[in-house]
Amino acid sequence: MNDQPILFIIPGACSLGSQITLEWLKIPYQVGITSPEIRQSEQFRKVNPAGKVGALKDGKVVVAENLAILLYLADNYASHAVCPPYGSNDRVLIYQWLSYLSSTLHPAFQHFNYPNRFVEDDYVDKFRELAEARLLVILQYIESNLSSNGFFLPTGPTLVDAQAYGLLRWCKKHNRGENLVDLTAYPKIRNFFAIMEQNPAVQNALLIEQQQAQALKGSLFAGYFEFK
Repeated sequence: MNDQPILFIIPGACSLGSQITLEWLKIPYQVGITSPEIRQSEQFRKVNPAGKVGALKDGKVVVAENLAILLYLADNYASHAVCPPYGSNDRVLIYQWLSYLSSTLHPAFQHFNYPNRFVEDDYVDKFRELAEARLLVILQYIESNLSSNGFFLPTGPTLVDAQAYGLLRWCKKHNRGENLVDLTAYPKIRNFFAIMEQNPAVQNALLIEQQQAQALKGSLFAGYFEFK
């Protein structure tokens, strides 16, 4: 029986935040790269009946939804390197930021990138225009609240930064194209990208997504889960 955590992902999706966190935790883990067919399969539905990622299988424990996965990892692989201790004021900030990323930033990108999911074709362009305006307001809020050290918390990088990077990268590249959002007016966010992309854990997580595991450095990545 495999006793290593298995994180199920879609390359390019927000599951990257959990990958980065696993890299920071320095524990062996596997990644299962899913396709639409896999996510609809009986095998995957036993992991997450909703047919969605991220999903984490850790022994007999299965956790779905990225916010829940991140908090599960913080609670069960105790490491103050990724999350402040329970009961601390900084832990409260973790909850607040994770909630904001999940309930506000993520939907804003969904509206901007997939307007046809929400309105009929005649209204797509106007809907996207309004969605972009809303997204820029959210980015300005993030810009105004990033700490002077470049991260979301003044104490340094945490799982919030991992998840935020997984979402914010959609400003730069998505299946709709590249350089989708002009970040000229957001120097702190641009600095956040620069800091994160120099981080070995982020570099490793991106390589794993791209199935270039042979180039990993200092990772305990244990290989790709094979769907049968």
